[in-house]
Amino acid sequence: MKDSNTVTCSFTMDRDTYNTYKSIVTRNGENVKGNIIKYMELVIEYNTPNPETIEAIEEVQRMKADPTIGKTYDSVDDMMRDLLNV
Repeated sequence: MKDSNTVTCSFTMDRDTYNTYKSIVTRNGENVKGNIIKYMELVIEYNTPNPETIEAIEEVQRMKADPTIGKTYDSVDDMMRDLLNV
């Protein structure tokens, strides 16, 4: 009996694109299906499909968990002066 809480996805794509993607994913110890599902879950968790935004959010979370990572500021003015090298 089919589980009504699951969906089967099927799509067609360029073979070279798939093979290149698969090569990168498997080199990092993952498989294509698992990688796509993981990406979908991150899009849902962060409500954004932008990988750079997801990466930045995760970086901030790591920095909050470990204050020794990166520099902290007491004010936005201090941060802007540092960013602008003023």
